[in-house]
Amino acid sequence: MIAYKAIPQRKPDPKPQPQHRTYVRAREAAHRRARRTRAHGYALMLRIVTVVGVVLLPVMIYVLLMGNLTALNYTLARDTQLKSDLQAETTRLDDRIAQLESRERLADVANRLHLHDPTAYAIVDVPRPAVAPPANGIAFLGAFFHR
Repeated sequence: MIAYKAIPQRKPDPKPQPQHRTYVRAREAAHRRARRTRAHGYALMLRIVTVVGVVLLPVMIYVLLMGNLTALNYTLARDTQLKSDLQAETTRLDDRIAQLESRERLADVANRLHLHDPTAYAIVDVPRPAVAPPANGIAFLGAFFHR
């Protein structure tokens, strides 16, 4: 009994408050239930979409990478074929240049043009190019400010 006296006792309210909460709280509870029900319906759909997305995302990444790898393989094959074609053309052109520069061919062309080795040598004096006078004035506005 001593402990009972040591604990302060709550005094009951002499006049209880009127309870207006039933109408307001009931409407609010109905709204909350409706929102929760709608959210629960969307939650199932959201879970399904999430699972499909988690499964589909790695598959789509794999397909994207394989497509990129295939495109790179086709590009490599095309470039390899182009390289071999260019090497063959270079070899063909080198052979053509060697044939055109051959001494036998050049001698034949010289005979057809009636060319012969010179018998007399001439010394030709080539004049030196004229030296331009030194520029005087401002380079950017040289046309306007010259001496």
